[in-house]
Amino acid sequence: MPYQPQPGPQGGQSFRTSEVDVARDWLQAAYGTSLRMRTPATRRPFRYSRTSAGPLSLSTLALPTEYSYTTDPLGAVAITHVVGGRMVGECKDGVTRAGPDDVLVISQPHLPYRGEVYGADLRAVTLPLALVQELAGRPAGQQGRPLRFTRFTPVSGAMADQWKRTVDYVEASVLGLPTDGAPLVVDAAARLLAATVLAAFPTDARPEPVLADTRDATTDTVRRAVAFIESHPAAEIGLADAAAAAGVTPRALQYAFRRHLGTTPMAYLRRVRLAQAHADLLAADPGRDTVTAIAHRWGFHHQGRFAAAYRAAYGVPPRAALARS
Repeated sequence: MPYQPQPGPQGGQSFRTSEVDVARDWLQAAYGTSLRMRTPATRRPFRYSRTSAGPLSLSTLALPTEYSYTTDPLGAVAITHVVGGRMVGECKDGVTRAGPDDVLVISQPHLPYRGEVYGADLRAVTLPLALVQELAGRPAGQQGRPLRFTRFTPVSGAMADQWKRTVDYVEASVLGLPTDGAPLVVDAAARLLAATVLAAFPTDARPEPVLADTRDATTDTVRRAVAFIESHPAAEIGLADAAAAAGVTPRALQYAFRRHLGTTPMAYLRRVRLAQAHADLLAADPGRDTVTAIAHRWGFHHQGRFAAAYRAAYGVPPRAALARS
């Protein structure tokens, strides 16, 4: 069964205190962890903030002390950027030490873990495991072991930097959106972060092509997938959803679209949503509607890229189309 986005808490919460006992009790309640925390040598306050949108969660923590913790399996993928200080993460598969500006996967999603933090400032992103597995070609319900990271650190310094830039982009352009709008934008952002996880960190979820995938890459497969995409343009769908509707594997669907349409299923979905945005612009009220709101409605969160794609498809900028309506 393909990943299904679940409604999640929108908005944010924050916490600040200089009292170590208050900070310990609050963190234990928030994370369900067992932890030991030393009284800091300085009176620098503990700070915590969390912003959530749909399945995405971004937390920042300032922890001016030494503390250790143990916790049950997350059941999710958590990536932490150590902005300052040090931390050590320990899972069944090994121990990872991180210092200033390092990025690491906290644990195997299906295993318990423990850690130690030393006067650290942290920036943590949490994503649904089902979404990351789907993008890795291992949809929910598939038999076999859950996704496993073969290393908890990025494949290169460049990919560590790419992760940080992607988080910055999502925080600035997506997590600041109104809490009642743009579900397609949030879904696209979650998929972008999940894809970046798979590019930045090595895992065992890299399926090899099989003969059945090439046999299934037929025009009938394309027809079924196109019908599904065109009848669900406003739904939060991904590659696995379209493949399931076509009755083939995600890899077979990718082969089919490349072979017969010269594009990818997700690029075709963006083209369909661009056409929907075009129709909305032509039918809009220029005194009430905006290009940004219409773009967000159809999952386009980067206004410059939306404008460029729109001009390439329709020969005019989207503002000109709105003005003509």
